[in-house]
Amino acid sequence: MRRMACLPLLLLLFTATAEAQGNLAEVFSIIRTEGRALTPSSRTRTFAILDTYFSGEKLAVEWPTLNDAISDRDPYVRDQACAVLGAIMYGNMARRIRLPDTTRDLVIQRFSEATPNLRENAVRIIALMAGGVPPALTPELLRIARTDSEFSVRGVAIEALASVAPPSKEITEFWLESLKDVSNTQMRGTVLHAFRFETTANSEIIFLVIGALMDPDYYVRQEAVAAVTKIGKPAAAALPLLMEIRDSPVADVRGDVMRSNATNAIRILSAPN
Repeated sequence: MRRMACLPLLLLLFTATAEAQGNLAEVFSIIRTEGRALTPSSRTRTFAILDTYFSGEKLAVEWPTLNDAISDRDPYVRDQACAVLGAIMYGNMARRIRLPDTTRDLVIQRFSEATPNLRENAVRIIALMAGGVPPALTPELLRIARTDSEFSVRGVAIEALASVAPPSKEITEFWLESLKDVSNTQMRGTVLHAFRFETTANSEIIFLVIGALMDPDYYVRQEAVAAVTKIGKPAAAALPLLMEIRDSPVADVRGDVMRSNATNAIRILSAPN
């Protein structure tokens, strides 16, 4: 998944080492009292408490506290509540957390918030929850992917759409539309980036992914290499282009990385069945 949104509360979230006894009620009490201007002692205390939550197990009795914070009248508290939950979800990707229905619905309501980081974390929470993205959210995620004012939010929505299985007709049309628009390098690269994690069996999409190996933009080419590697044998038609990339002169470190990734892709696509 894409890098977590930067928030004051989370700068040291994964590195706090202090021993702590406490719970989320204490964390949100500190946030509600001090807001953005946390004192050093409150910051240390908050980090220490949150560091005990990254197994996900302590959440079982904390959902009412989270629900209150996610629906708090103060936008900053709502922001930090989704940041906390988003970080916990991100840290438990290998063993995904199932959200209670009430929590899930409150998070979805945050999709329309004015704060970009809050919108981004809300979408990320839904994308990471056990059970995956509800297909009923497809229209809303497509709206965000196409029109959100912050591209970081659009990028998380794109990754969420890539995890919907099977993809709807509308999602497939969005992939085709985005990959064909060679003028929109940022969108094209972001869609290809999503295919690093979620593969596709659609032959027309695979054709466009392979074609992106010839894009003049480094980011698009690099993401196309990663995408065909994930797709595997159905993208075997990419082998000649991958060989060209592998054998191209190396002008800098980026070129060396590109060649190395192309070599790995060739190995995977050429492996016996």
